[in-house]
Amino acid sequence: MTLRDLLRDNKDAVVERWLEDVLATYPGDAGAAFRRQKDPFANPVGHSLRTGTLRVFESLLDGIDDEAVRQDIAEIIKIRAVQQFSASQAVSFVFQLKAAIRAQLGTTVEDPKLSVELVQLEEQIDRIALVAFDVFVHCREQVYELRINELKRNVSWVVERMNRRGNDTELDLDPSVIETPESTNGQREGVQ
Repeated sequence: MTLRDLLRDNKDAVVERWLEDVLATYPGDAGAAFRRQKDPFANPVGHSLRTGTLRVFESLLDGIDDEAVRQDIAEIIKIRAVQQFSASQAVSFVFQLKAAIRAQLGTTVEDPKLSVELVQLEEQIDRIALVAFDVFVHCREQVYELRINELKRNVSWVVERMNRRGNDTELDLDPSVIETPESTNGQREGVQ
């Protein structure tokens, strides 16, 4: 029996263990909430994590097609890119697959016949992590571009308002509300 055959036989257990490890990376009760609710509409993050981990694992078993893996891993990484994860934290879950496989298969993976296959499988997991990092960087760039564009829109709105006010001959400011250094000092002196 090959390592891939063993993994196919234990697919559900390995993916469930891996998903638990991924959910453990979320702070507080977030992981528990993502775990608890199975409805994809009520819990899109949990659903994406659940389906994404399963698809990545199946891609690993079927032989890695870079584009398919990129799409599968993107489902998870897009979520993690907008959350408060550093790049290493966002991508680290991929490496947790190695531990999930070893934990689920136990001493079976120590068989010398399987050791070569295990090394190859772990190299493929490393390739998946590199793809995940690329996807993460791309997603973060998009988030920053959105933020910059939003700031530009806000600044242009403020400048436009200021220009319109500057063209008005009369300002609608109440002089009694305007603080001057003299009025501020006087108030402070009166309070003391």
